[in-house]
Amino acid sequence: MAKISYTCSSCGETHNKWAGQCDGCRAWNTLKGQAPLSAGPGKTLGRKRGNAIRLVDLATEETAPSRTKAGVAELDRVLGGGLVQASAVLVGGDPGIGKSTLLLQAAARFARNGSKSDLCIG
Repeated sequence: MAKISYTCSSCGETHNKWAGQCDGCRAWNTLKGQAPLSAGPGKTLGRKRGNAIRLVDLATEETAPSRTKAGVAELDRVLGGGLVQASAVLVGGDPGIGKSTLLLQAAARFARNGSKSDLCIG
């Protein structure tokens, strides 16, 4: 289990255990606990820390990503024309309104059309 460190919200000094008063600035009740970041048990990021992502402002015109039609007209309409590759879609609503039925129909259409995409319904 990773040790929690405590940081003073007034001066930023860190402590190994909680105390009522910060040793650095002598402020009372300013120590906040923080769990350390972890990449999982026994795993480290090493030198690889991810890929750079190019940001664009909202005025920039970009081409729309390619989409795969689900074959269910309303679902395709709500998704802006179909599913975008490597995206996640959350379908929510009250119990009994047909979420599972809708997604099973879409999965059946994808299968019927020979789509090999990963579709997870859960």
